[in-house]
Amino acid sequence: MILKKKLYYYNQQTLRYENKVVSYSVAFGKFFRFIGISTLLAIVFSVVFYLSFGSPIEGVLEKKANKIKNDFIAANIQIDSLQKKLHKRHFVDDKFYREILELDSLAYPIRLAGTGGSENPSFNMNAPYHLLINSTTNRLNTIKNQIKIQDDSYQEIIKEALIHNDELRTIPAIQPVKPSKHIWVSSYYGVRKDPFTKIRRNHKGIDFVGHKNTEIYATADGIIENTKNSRRGYGKEIIISHKFGYSTRYAHLNKILVEEGQKVKRGQLIGLMGNTGRSTGTHLHYEVRKNRRQINPIYFFADDLTAEEYEMITELSLEGKK
Repeated sequence: MILKKKLYYYNQQTLRYENKVVSYSVAFGKFFRFIGISTLLAIVFSVVFYLSFGSPIEGVLEKKANKIKNDFIAANIQIDSLQKKLHKRHFVDDKFYREILELDSLAYPIRLAGTGGSENPSFNMNAPYHLLINSTTNRLNTIKNQIKIQDDSYQEIIKEALIHNDELRTIPAIQPVKPSKHIWVSSYYGVRKDPFTKIRRNHKGIDFVGHKNTEIYATADGIIENTKNSRRGYGKEIIISHKFGYSTRYAHLNKILVEEGQKVKRGQLIGLMGNTGRSTGTHLHYEVRKNRRQINPIYFFADDLTAEEYEMITELSLEGKK
C-alpha cells in the first residue's frame, strides 16, 4: 500500500494547518516545466562538452590525423639522413673516382636533379597537412631522381674502371721473379762496367741473380712476340709484346716454357732462370721498352711486394687460363 504524501499549509484566517489540494493542471504544468528545464540543461551541457572536448568520432579522426602527420615528419627525417649520406659520401666518392679515371665530373646542378641549387629542400613540421604532404612528396621525388643520377654515374664509372683495368694489365707492373731472400739485383739499369771487356757501357735492363731454374713470370698481359736460343748475346730469351707500345725481354734463360704467338697473363710462368749466352753466372736479364725505346724497369714494379702478394698474382694468372 502506497501512501500519498499530503501537503499542508497554514491558514491565517482559521489559524490552522489545512490540507492543500493541488489541481491536475498545476501538477502537469510543474512536471512539464521540470522536463523542459532538464532538457534545456542537457542540451546546454552537451554543447559545452562538444565545444570543449569534441565528439568521439572527431577524437578518433584527430588521433589518426596526428599519426599521419607524425609519419610524414619521420619520413622527412629519413630523407634528411639520405640527403646527408648522398651529398657527403657518394658525391665525394663519385668525384674522386672520376678524377682517377680521368672522366668529366658531373655538374652540381645535374647532381641535384634540377632542384634549383637547393641541396636539401626544407620542410615545416608545423605546416598545415596539405603543405606538409606536398613538401614531403616533392622531397621524395627529388631524392629519388638524385639517387637515379648517382646510380647512372656509378654504372659509367664501373664500365670505365673495367676498361681501365684491362689496360693496366697490359702495362708491366711486377718484377719477373718472386721476392725471396735467394733473389737479389746484381746490376741496375744505366752505365756500368762490362763484366767481359771492363769498359763502361750502358746496361739496358736489370739483372736478377738466383738459383738455376728459378721460375720467371710475365710482368703484364701480352703476346709472345719472339723466342730465341743463341749461344751468344742474350742466350735463350723471350720477348713479350704488350699494348700501348710496351714490350719486355727475359734473357739468359735455362728453359723457355712458351711459344711464339701465345697469349700470356701477368704472373704466368714463362721460363726458368739460367746462364745461357753472354753471361758470367746464373741470372735473369730483364728489359722494358716503350715504342722501342729502353726504359728503366725499376719504374715498373714495387720492390715492397711480398712473396705472398706475388703468389696471389700468379694464382690469378692461372685462373685466367681456365
